[in-house]
Amino acid sequence: PWPFFAVGESRSKTAGDRSTFCGGFQKAQARSSAAPRRAEMERSTSLPFLPKPAGLEGLVGEEQGFDPLAFAETFDARWLREAELKHGRVCMVAAVGFAAQQFVTFPGFTPTPNANEAIYSAEPAGWAALLFLAGFIESTSYGGKLTMLDMFEGKRDPGNFEFGSGFLKGKSDKEVYDMKLKELNNGRLAMMAIGGMIHHNFVVQGPLFPLIPEGWTAPAAWVTPDGEPIQSFMSGFVNGTSGLISNNTFGTA
Repeated sequence: PWPFFAVGESRSKTAGDRSTFCGGFQKAQARSSAAPRRAEMERSTSLPFLPKPAGLEGLVGEEQGFDPLAFAETFDARWLREAELKHGRVCMVAAVGFAAQQFVTFPGFTPTPNANEAIYSAEPAGWAALLFLAGFIESTSYGGKLTMLDMFEGKRDPGNFEFGSGFLKGKSDKEVYDMKLKELNNGRLAMMAIGGMIHHNFVVQGPLFPLIPEGWTAPAAWVTPDGEPIQSFMSGFVNGTSGLISNNTFGTA
């Protein structure tokens, strides 16, 4: 079935029944019965104009009902949640590392304030060590069970590798649930944050801090109607030298 909107049985009528030129409105009462069924259907909390998605039962955060593309109806929701948690965890570490790159350099590596350029300045030995460590962790965490079909044998919870589980000891079920929900939400935030940080460095062609470098001008396409760079305009706006002018347009005084 179409994953976004409920489809009433009356939609399956023949073309002759639907056509206004063939007496299609003679069975309007039968067709209108789809509306009450749609109204009675339980709605998603996060997207109330969509039906509540199926397949999220038992997962942390299921009460939000966010699965507009109905992935959980096609794939194992545990596998999807595991991927989300792992990406979130990686991005939380990456966001910290991205910011620290400007100030901290491991021994034997070339200082590279712009984290986007670190990929080019890293030595081959550093790349080899990173790939080996990542591969080792990935291959040993599952005990050789790496596919969607066998990775959850033994009823393992998605994302549970018994790493840091000691912090949950002595906590109530509600407290454990809240901790898991916080990790999930922080991971989602980190996935968006690292994307913003990477694009920031691309735009300013420099490190993360300061966010607006001294003397930086916006890319050529980012200008005000009078041709002034956005960054310069915004600096003037803060300083009181830019704003609305007589013709109710933005400009520089």
